[in-house]
Amino acid sequence: MYNIFMAEKSKNLKTAIDRLEEITADLGRGNTDIETGLEKFREGVTLVKFCRSELKKAENEFEKLKAELEEGENESRSLGGKESAPEELDLDDEDVKPEIIPF
Repeated sequence: MYNIFMAEKSKNLKTAIDRLEEITADLGRGNTDIETGLEKFREGVTLVKFCRSELKKAENEFEKLKAELEEGENESRSLGGKESAPEELDLDDEDVKPEIIPF
């Protein structure tokens, strides 16, 4: 169930990714002093850990939902009996005559 809490988590993940992009760009310019660079690097590591954690939670949720869906499909098959493909017609068989429906 998608709710406000999930939207907030998504927003937080997006904010973290945006901040990581800023940090990467800042550090990539090469004009940051050592102390500031180290501080930004620490922040980046913290953000990466947060993002990994959130992505792992999302992956687990997807797997759980997928399993529930597959379980539901298996239950519906068992309730309906053996699932079979529709019988194919041999159109070359002379005994088969197509039905003509007037329009």
